[in-house]
Formats: sequence, structure tokens, C-alpha cells
Amino acid sequence: MATPTPAEAAVRIPSITTWTRLEPRPREGSLQRSLQAQVRDPLWFLARQWQVGEFLGDDAGSPVQATLGVEQRGIATYRPGEDGAGAVPIDPRLPVEVQAERETVALRLRGAVRLGLAFEKLVRARGVAGAGAVIAAFRRAFPVASTPADPALADGDGARFRALAANRVTDGEALYASAVAVAGGQAPPVPLPAQAADPRVALALGDLVAFRRALYSEPAGAGEGSWQPQRLAYDFALGAAAAPGGAGGAGGTAGAAGVGGTAGGDALLRAAEFPGGKLDWHAFDLEAAARPAPVAAAGPVAATDPAAATDPAAAAGPAAATTADFNFLPNHVVFRGMPDPRWWNFEDGVTDLGQLDAEHVDLAKLLVMEFALVYGNDWFSVPVPTPIGTLARVTTLVVTDTFGVRTLIRPAEATGATAGAPAWSMYKLAGPGGSRSDFIVMAPALGLAEDAEALEAVHFLRDDMAAMAWAVEHQLQGDLDAPVDAYETYLRRLRSDPPPPPPAPAPGGPQVSYTLAVPVPDNWIPMVPVRSPAGELFLRRGTVEIATAAGFVNLKARAAILEPGHPFFLADRVVPSAGVQVDRRFRRARASDGTTLLWLARRTTPGRGPGWSGLRFDVVSDPRA
Repeated sequence: MATPTPAEAAVRIPSITTWTRLEPRPREGSLQRSLQAQVRDPLWFLARQWQVGEFLGDDAGSPVQATLGVEQRGIATYRPGEDGAGAVPIDPRLPVEVQAERETVALRLRGAVRLGLAFEKLVRARGVAGAGAVIAAFRRAFPVASTPADPALADGDGARFRALAANRVTDGEALYASAVAVAGGQAPPVPLPAQAADPRVALALGDLVAFRRALYSEPAGAGEGSWQPQRLAYDFALGAAAAPGGAGGAGGTAGAAGVGGTAGGDALLRAAEFPGGKLDWHAFDLEAAARPAPVAAAGPVAATDPAAATDPAAAAGPAAATTADFNFLPNHVVFRGMPDPRWWNFEDGVTDLGQLDAEHVDLAKLLVMEFALVYGNDWFSVPVPTPIGTLARVTTLVVTDTFGVRTLIRPAEATGATAGAPAWSMYKLAGPGGSRSDFIVMAPALGLAEDAEALEAVHFLRDDMAAMAWAVEHQLQGDLDAPVDAYETYLRRLRSDPPPPPPAPAPGGPQVSYTLAVPVPDNWIPMVPVRSPAGELFLRRGTVEIATAAGFVNLKARAAILEPGHPFFLADRVVPSAGVQVDRRFRRARASDGTTLLWLARRTTPGRGPGWSGLRFDVVSDPRA
């Protein structure tokens, strides 16, 4: 007989197995008694119903119909800055963020080379006679310089790329600027060569201009920008048309006044402190404004996009306000995992209300718990259809219940229970003088947007040790159109031009060394306090002169955020003790019609606290240390 394997031996181990039935076993074939659901103790059942409050109820009906009257005003104009005369018809194909944030794009070496290559390719594609000689003439007229305008912004990669491209390709960015000036009847920064008179070359130049304009969304003119450097924020406004006949909406929830207390006037949605990024309803305040003067259809909109001249929607004037009526079935206000008010329904368990540990000061948690556990069955919601790009308000709301009773619902602030208490409201715009408006805004804003790495980043901070403020350049747009570390440029400058060495100690010489001032890094730009004629305190961008082994260096701002071309002033109140940071970066998104938009924008975010520049004066040290 063969020896059993370990598995076979384990199987042969004796065991006792028992089975227990878990389902009930009926003793009769009839289910009549089971379906009766008999109560053995009805008194206990009644007491239980009294305990949980089942007998506390009102003879009230549930809402079964809601009739809405809605007034809608189309957003028709866009106004950059504070100048009321600068309003232009809004381009419905552009999200508001794009129209407010975009600024002129200045390309450097990489962009200039790519545009130059694109132009040379267009010359060949147009079949220009003697294309090689024409391209050589443009390369001589618009050469790529062998040295950058600012050597501090050129790293090793930039120097090698420039050495490769110098005198071998047309500077496309400089050619684009001259072509635009010639097309506009102005004197070009650099004259075009004689070959530009060839009709085919002129067509290639037009193709280059159209290609460059198609790459980025840029403002049509210098007056379109809404960036306010003194406040480090965007300031713009959207205009909506007045109500029909110049009268405000009919009673109901709208109240007696129209826009901010002026019935029926044109509405102005102003975003005075928009920091950039995501635009939402709370960025706007509602103001009353006079109707702007008519603007020609082929004005700034057509300059922004040539297709706008043939697009009736882009050139339309202010849209008139309209009214609409809606009938809806009110729905309960619920959230996932909310307790069900019915006895025999089971919740999905997504939200564990038993794990809510609320303190007496956690008002938000307490309100959620009270709503879910006590009043969840008493709240209903009714949708308000509102198209994108409109300013809307509910003029009437009538609810019909199951008994046929019709009730006019008034605004919450009009039904305050406590006299003199502040009115409660939600999602309403602020009006003049702290008042509340009846309107909600559906601005044509962005959905999703992709943000590139910041080309520039400047941190405005307070230096309590030096009793002044600084603008610290963290990142700068480099020679290759990519961000470079501003502190690294400072270290490279130190390696080539170090500070003067301290005096060497000598026997019998002085035992102390005196330093007039300890310099700051090159990327620390001083912000000097000054007062305006009105007495308001401002911070003005300054310069620092430091000593080096070769002489003196005057440190100046390089970031476009600090506007090196002219004096830069910043309101002192804008820079808190925590500081503020501003960056410039490219953003990309899709418009409502599917087109891709790429623009250069700025964004203001809170800082990281105060800092110390290391600036010191009258320093005495021991040279032997």
C-alpha cells in the first residue's frame, strides 16, 4: 500500500460538520397572519410616535408648482479701467478673463527665431522670384544680434542658441513690428528692405502678421488694458442694458428700486479689485451708469479679430432687457448621504452624521446638522434659467401647494423677524453705499484654463529691519523666452564682477574696518515711500548703487511688472505685513465656440511674510577675523 501524501493525510483527518439554517421555516402555508403586522403593545407604539414627534404637524400643503417671473439684461459693453468713456462693445466670443487680463506679448530670442523661420517659409511658399536673395536681404535688414540686450538674462543655453542663430535667420519679432507699423500707415522702427515692394513678398508679410496675431490674444490698443499697477489688480466693468421703457422690473422679489436704488437705469458690473485667475460673481459690484455713446461696429472689436467685422454678434450694440415666465415643480434640497425623512427608507451611508463633532462655535457644522436632521424636509429649490452673459433678477415668485393655495414669496431681507437686524441674503451683488442688489450675474467667464510656469514673479514685502519695502524679483523672462532665476543672475554677476575686497590686515595697521553700506542682492529693488499732493502714501520704485571691483553698478528693475520704462508707484496700503506676490504667465483655454485662446496675464496672490534684505550701514568689523 502506497504511503499517503501530506494532502491526502490531511483530508483523512476525522471531523464533525454541522449545518444551521438561518432562514425562517414556516409552519403553515398561509402568510395571512404575517402580513397583518400585528402590534402586541399599541400603547407603547403610540408613546413612541409621540416621543419622536409624529403627532406634531400642521395642516399645510406641499408645493407642487412655482411660477417665476425673471428679468434678464444682456451684458453688452466692456470698459477697461475707470474711464467711463472707454466702454466698447463686448466680444461675445471672448471670456471676460481673457479680455481683462490679456496684454501685449513681447517675444525674445526663441520667439524671434521661430517667427523668422516662419516668414522665410512663407516667402518660399508664395513663390517669390529669387527667394534666396529676398531672404538674405531681410536677414541683413533684421538680423539676430550676436549679443543680447541684457546679458544678465542670458544663461549658457541662451548664449549657445544665439551664437547658432546670429546672422543666419531673420529676426521675426522685429520684422513683425515693422510690418504692422507699415500696414497702419506709420513709420516702422526698422525700415523694410526694397524687396518688400514685391507683391508676393507683401503677401508673405501679410501672412506673417496674420500668423503672429493668431498665436496670442492681445489688446487692440494701448487703452484697452485694465491692469492698475498702483493697486496690483485689474479694474474693469461690464455694462448691461436698461429695462424696457426705462422702468424697473415689476414688484415681487425685485423690490421698488432697480439697480442700486435707481430704477431702470443702465447697470454697470464693476470688478475694481480683480486679482486675476478665476472670475466669479463675487468679484463684481453693481453700479448705476449712464448709457455709453454708440460705438462703430468696425471699431476695436474688428481690430482685435478681423472676423468680427462680419460677425453680427460681435458688433451688436447693447441688448435690450427681456422678461420671461417659467413654471417648475419644486424639488427638495438634498445632499448625498442626507437622512431620509421617510420611516422605511434606507440612506446610502455616504455621509456619516454620527462622526460630526461640532463645538459650540462651529456654526457651519451646526447648521448642516440642523438642516439635515430637523428641517431637511422643509426646504425646496426652484431653478432659475439664466443664459450666460446676462444680468438677471426674479421679479415674481408664486408657489401653489397641494390645497391650491397660492403664496407670493418675498425676498428674505424683506421678511426680517427682528427689527433693525441686518438683512440676510446670498449670492446677491453689492450696490452703491453698501446696499444689496436684486440681480445675479452670469458673466461669460472661463470654464477650465491651463496656466504655464510664471515668466516673471515679483514679491513685494516689508523689511522692518531696514524700515522700508522691497520688490524682490524671483523670476525674470530670460533670453530664450523661458523664466530664469533672478538670484542666479546675481550670483553670476558676482563671479564676474565681485565686490571690492576688504582691506588686508597689516602689522601695526588699524584694528577695525569700516564699511559704509552692505549691499543687497541685485534682485532686491527698493520701494521708497513718498507722499502724493493729496497726502496719500505711495511706494516709488528706486535704484541702488553698489560698489564692485570694477567701479559702481546701478541696480535697476528688469521685470515688466515693475515697468522699468517709466516711474512706478504703488499704493502703500496694497503691501500688507505679509506682503504680496505678482506673477506674469501664459494662460490657455477654449472659448465657447471651441477655439483655443492663449494670452499673457498677471495674477496677484498673498505673500509669504516679511523679509530682510541684509542692508546695513556704518558697519565696523575686525579685519583680522
